[in-house]
Amino acid sequence: MLLTTNLSNRLFTAGLALAVLTVPAAAGQINSNLQIDPGQTFELGGGQKGGFTVTGRNTGPVAVAVYAQAEGGETQALRGTVEPGQSVEAAFGPGDMALLRNTSGKQMARLKLKITGDTSALGMTYSANP
Repeated sequence: MLLTTNLSNRLFTAGLALAVLTVPAAAGQINSNLQIDPGQTFELGGGQKGGFTVTGRNTGPVAVAVYAQAEGGETQALRGTVEPGQSVEAAFGPGDMALLRNTSGKQMARLKLKITGDTSALGMTYSANP
């Protein structure tokens, strides 16, 4: 009986270790009630090994433009504009940066976001709109 229990425990431990190895180590989720000052851009990512996805809703009074910038590139590609009350879903590849730009020079932008994928090393900062 002891031998069977011991063998069962070993098989369970081996199966658990295999299951852990199949889960990507960098996968994660970030939930944010993001605020972007007037005339500012929120910069997310850049240099990460895996891709990530941004989903959510514009909960503020102004539109937010969503851009993508490839790693090492200076060109910003417009992905779309999220009007107040609208939803956003945008995927970004390895090394890409998501740029969420407040289109207003006078009002705060607000978004409720969920960021999934390779979130382990995502940089986050703000910059002035070009």
